[in-house]
Amino acid sequence: MRKNSLLLKTVSIAAAMIMALGTCTFAASASEDGGKDSLKVALTEEPDYLSSCDHDSLMGVQMNLLTYNGLTRVDMETLAPVCDLAESYTMDSDTEWTFTLKDGVTFHNGDALTADDVVASLEYAKTFEASLTYTGGIASVEAVDPLTVKITTDGPQPNLLYDLAYHFNMILPKSLIDSGNDFSANPIGTGPYKFVEWNKGTDVLFEAYEDYFDTDRKASIKNLDFVIIPEGSTRDMALESGQVDFVYSVDSADIDRLQNTEGIALEQVVSVENFFLYLNCVSTEFADTNLRLAVANAINREDIVLGALNGYGTPSYSTVSMGYPESTDENGYTYDLDKAKEYLEAWGGDPSTVTLDIICSNATKVSIATIIQAELAQLGINVTINEMDSASYQAAMRTTDLCSAIVSWSPANAMTYVKRFHSDRRTNTPACWASDTLDEMVTEMSVNMDDESRAAQITDIIKEANTECVFVPIYQVNYFRGHSADLQNVLCGATGYVDFCTMSWS
Repeated sequence: MRKNSLLLKTVSIAAAMIMALGTCTFAASASEDGGKDSLKVALTEEPDYLSSCDHDSLMGVQMNLLTYNGLTRVDMETLAPVCDLAESYTMDSDTEWTFTLKDGVTFHNGDALTADDVVASLEYAKTFEASLTYTGGIASVEAVDPLTVKITTDGPQPNLLYDLAYHFNMILPKSLIDSGNDFSANPIGTGPYKFVEWNKGTDVLFEAYEDYFDTDRKASIKNLDFVIIPEGSTRDMALESGQVDFVYSVDSADIDRLQNTEGIALEQVVSVENFFLYLNCVSTEFADTNLRLAVANAINREDIVLGALNGYGTPSYSTVSMGYPESTDENGYTYDLDKAKEYLEAWGGDPSTVTLDIICSNATKVSIATIIQAELAQLGINVTINEMDSASYQAAMRTTDLCSAIVSWSPANAMTYVKRFHSDRRTNTPACWASDTLDEMVTEMSVNMDDESRAAQITDIIKEANTECVFVPIYQVNYFRGHSADLQNVLCGATGYVDFCTMSWS
């Protein structure tokens, strides 16, 4: 009876949420020729900010890609940096880059894009400590003329084109920066969509920007409505009932059924997104490498993929995702309880005094943490699970008060990934692991302009990060995006983002 009562309660809540979706603004909108001109997207969690510099979350970046552009962007198909607001660029020396801007670009408020906006935006980004990984190498930015920008770096910066594509470096109107605009409440950029409304806890609305500069990537669908549905089966039921058109993340329990449901299409993408157990290496017992290695070897990743993901994932044994040319699992971790106990003995403490409190921001993370809880009990380590909303979770990650969290990271290239192993990462995640060895290796790699030798350095950094157990890898994601079969040209990237510009209704 208890199981049946819980099921009835869950279904009732799900049904109520689906009925509520019908009240959203764009539910029945249509184009002048009678075709559908709106898209309703079910998100797993709410973005914490709509601004470009106040966050480092996947949902926040996905919203940023709608409203802002950078000098460059990462192509979702190739993961290579390409020109965006820049028409072209030249590398004049190892430290001097000149970018020519596209002419005729306007911001959503009507301001024309000029080099002054670029200068103001990159200088503004540098005022946010969390941007250091992507702005720290920029020594100066100069407006040569209205459509030409010169960037001087403080040394060779082989990753600059990737850094400029990151959300911190997206371009904002100088006039609004100067006036102190709140870009989370009023996100004004040059992007393919304009912000309309954010109903906190419910949905975020956008409309296509008619004057978007890139005709090849101009949005075909006029209205976007992102509804927040944290519970997986509820998202999928909303798709089946037609209450939403696109599900950002299909619940693994529903994949088989939806693959065989008429009128629904599933996109499967093998990603570079690595989920891992982030540990406080500053103010908890997990500052000891042996204790982290004990945890890393006590976790059965295959059990997690089967139990929490219904088999739809790839166990991860290395601190950096497999799939990059430089990837390696050397010095990585397997499920070996005897080895875990050896590391526990080398640590020398009493595991019964250790409590691993794991914060989670969604139901999938809770399922993963629950399996970890059972497995670490074999070492005598007590695990507690603390589920919280996305905003609280992101805020906790910026402190040394938390103990641990289940986190994911999916940069477009391995160099961006390993730069996070430098101690300057503590400006954004202050409890992360840092070491002199990794600092030295990352610093040397970051200024190496030779592609071949830099690739070897990156691989060596990964091996060292595995040895030091920077964090505990768990699995790599297989993305399953569900949508109406009438939705065409759906592009889902391996880094976790979806290109809503390319979509159209058949």
